Amino acid sequence: MNRENLQRGVLAPLIRDFIAMRNNLGYKSQSCKFSLFAFDRVAFGNGLRTITITAEMATEWCNRRPNEATDTWSHRNCFLRQFAVYLSNLGYETYIPPRVAGPRQDQFVPYIFSDDEIKAIYAACDSLALYDRHARTNIMVLPALIRMLCSTGIRIGEAVNLRINDVNLEQNYLTLRSTKNGTDRLIPFTEAMADICKQYLKYRKLLPANSDFFFVKLNGCYCRVNGFCGWWTKILKTAGIKHRGLIIGPRIHDLRHTFCIKSLTHLLKEGKDLYYILPILSTYLGHKSLASTDRYVRMTSDMYPELLGKTDSICSYIFSELNHQ
Repeated sequence: MNRENLQRGVLAPLIRDFIAMRNNLGYKSQSCKFSLFAFDRVAFGNGLRTITITAEMATEWCNRRPNEATDTWSHRNCFLRQFAVYLSNLGYETYIPPRVAGPRQDQFVPYIFSDDEIKAIYAACDSLALYDRHARTNIMVLPALIRMLCSTGIRIGEAVNLRINDVNLEQNYLTLRSTKNGTDRLIPFTEAMADICKQYLKYRKLLPANSDFFFVKLNGCYCRVNGFCGWWTKILKTAGIKHRGLIIGPRIHDLRHTFCIKSLTHLLKEGKDLYYILPILSTYLGHKSLASTDRYVRMTSDMYPELLGKTDSICSYIFSELNHQ
């Protein structure tokens, strides 16, 4: 059945406009789209024929379901609340659901790899071996991919979406296109990383020309992000780093956290002014606001107390409301 045929309620056209607006602002959450269209179908089935959201309808939708995860519940509520605000701003009479308490993001502590652990991870990547022959494996990209994540701090999704022309080995920079927040970014990398990319390309050119992606499987096809989970677990085991599960990690994404902490720490130890470097780091990382980068400042302060004085003065000014929670 065509999914569009299911999007038949009176709210569906406005939901499509709302999703388009979010996409134009850089938000590409498919879960928001699916959640709101599901709400529209339920509302239509319950007899809704006018453009509104009643308190009864919203309350029933926002009630937590049996065995529902906290983040799933809070996201579903948040999506409906955002859409209700959108309808209200358009002039429609509608009930706006109250905010619900979601999982506290600041309770999550990412894993920060030590320099020795990073070296062990590199060695583990270089020692990987394939025990059964098939062309769908992405083993060949791991030494270069992991080093790129460590040395640039980009997301793994951004790395696997790189095309060959996005990796400039003459001026040493990456072009990241249509990233998480809907923006393009230029990411510089070192000469050492350039040499690794050149070495990788020598072997990549021997593979079938089935795509123009930079990182490809042995069959020349696109590497999916979830295709690295098993390899990552094996890399950690070989490196002697305990893996505590998919949620707790250490995860591949923690390489990005490690890059951020080490970069910020290095700049602060050099005496750089946080007032100037924080916006630059935020832009480099592709964050939409300084508040997203602030958690790295706080983690750096916790890990390196001697830098606390340098960070507090600026953080209390920019993020005063957050500091006093």
